[in-house]
Amino acid sequence: MSETENRKRGRRFNYTVIIFADSREGGIRQLRIDPAVIESLFIILLAVVVILGIVGSRRKEEILSLKEENEKHIEEIRVLQQENESLSLLQDELTQKVTILSDTVNQKVEEEAAKEAADAQAHMPIGFPMTSSASMQQEADAQEPMVKLTGSEGNSIVASGAGTILSITTGSSYLHCVKIDHGNGYVSIYRNDGEVMAREGDEVVRGTILYVIGEENTELGYQIMYNEQYVDPMELINIDG
Repeated sequence: MSETENRKRGRRFNYTVIIFADSREGGIRQLRIDPAVIESLFIILLAVVVILGIVGSRRKEEILSLKEENEKHIEEIRVLQQENESLSLLQDELTQKVTILSDTVNQKVEEEAAKEAADAQAHMPIGFPMTSSASMQQEADAQEPMVKLTGSEGNSIVASGAGTILSITTGSSYLHCVKIDHGNGYVSIYRNDGEVMAREGDEVVRGTILYVIGEENTELGYQIMYNEQYVDPMELINIDG
C-alpha cells in the first residue's frame, strides 16, 4: 500500500479533538470524540429537526384547519343571524297581520252583534200600528186583551214589527184579521173592516201597510200573543209611533 493511500485512509479515521483550557491548573485538556458519536449526534439532531418540522407542519395544518372551521362557523353564524333577522321581520309582519285580522274579526263580530240586536229589535212588535195619532181604548175585562184604536181617514194601519204574515182570515166582529209571526215567540193581530193590502206568506217590516183607513174602517182591534198566550199590548206598544 502506498503512502498516499495510507494518508487518505488516515484522514478517514481522524479523531476530532476539542481542547479545553483549565485556568486553575494552568494546563490544557484534550477531549477526543469518536466520529461515530458525532455522526450519531448529527443523526439525532437531524431527526429532532425533522420531527420538529413534521410536528410544526402538522401543527400548522391543524391551525389552518381550525382557522377554516372557525371561519366556517362565523359564516354559519352570519347566515343564521340573517335568517333570524328575516324571521323576526316575518314575525313582525305576521303579528301585524294577525292584529289587523283580529281587529277586523272583532269589528265584524261587533257589526254582526249590532245587526242581530237591531234585527231582533226590528222584529219586536213595539211600533205604533197606525201612521197617525189615534184615540185608544183598552178592553180591560176581555179574556183576550185588546186595544181599540180609532184613526182618521186617509191614514194607514201598519205592521208593528218585522215578520211574516201568518194568516188572513175573516172574523165575526171585524171583517178581516191579519196575524203576523215575528219569529221570536210574538204574534201581532190586526182586526179591521178594510181591504187587506198584503197576502199570506209576505215578509213585512215595521211600517208595512196592512190596511188603508177609509170612512168605514177607522177602528182597529189590536192584540199581541207571546208563546201562544195573549198579553197586554200596552206593555209593548210605543205610543210615540
